[in-house]
Amino acid sequence: MSVVGAVRESAVRRIAYAVLAAAVRGRGERGGDWGEAVLAEFAETTGDREAVRWAAGGLRAVWHERRARTRELPRIVRIRRRAVLITLIAVVAGLAVNRFVLTVGYQESGSMEPTYLVADRYVVDLAAFRLTGVQRGDVVEFTMPDTDRLVVKRVIGLPGDTVDCRDGRVWLNGAPLDEPYLSADPESARTEGCTATTVESHRLYLLGDHRLVSMDSRQYGAVDEDAVHGRVLLRLTAGGV
Repeated sequence: MSVVGAVRESAVRRIAYAVLAAAVRGRGERGGDWGEAVLAEFAETTGDREAVRWAAGGLRAVWHERRARTRELPRIVRIRRRAVLITLIAVVAGLAVNRFVLTVGYQESGSMEPTYLVADRYVVDLAAFRLTGVQRGDVVEFTMPDTDRLVVKRVIGLPGDTVDCRDGRVWLNGAPLDEPYLSADPESARTEGCTATTVESHRLYLLGDHRLVSMDSRQYGAVDEDAVHGRVLLRLTAGGV
């Protein structure tokens, strides 16, 4: 199987391979021996994270190899080549940040209004929340049970909490929950349809802010903590503008 054919078809891996190939070969059909060896072994990587790390390491190897070959070139040529390499490194670094640190999500429904409107974009923390954990009131992006859809809801109950609904309000551990993020319209903010639930270990009780339309833990129960993809940090303007 060729190297290209061995590269698994994911967008991250394709981009990482393309950046590395461009750095190794430039406009030619073949690069230096060291760079070609790094490129040939790219197919042995598994998963997006390892592919990005391998590409970044390959760029460093290519830089050292080309540096040795280009010391005799005119200064202007060396400057141009250095600028191209810096740009390629920046692309890989940006790709790594987007994949493993921060990313931008898209709100498809009105289930989180008025906090997040339809077509809003939002920034998601993919890493730090794993160290600090999530807290009540955090908004998280997670995989909805029995689907592959990423959706956004608010953390209402942590493991050990008891969540109930009475008189159109959420009660947490026997006391009414203050929810200033809900709509000022009493009907939109009214919470119905949940029964008393004690959240199990390693699970989260999640509700949408627009209680009349949101499908959440009232329907599918508390969600496994492992289903959480990231914590929403901030809202961008509608449509990402």
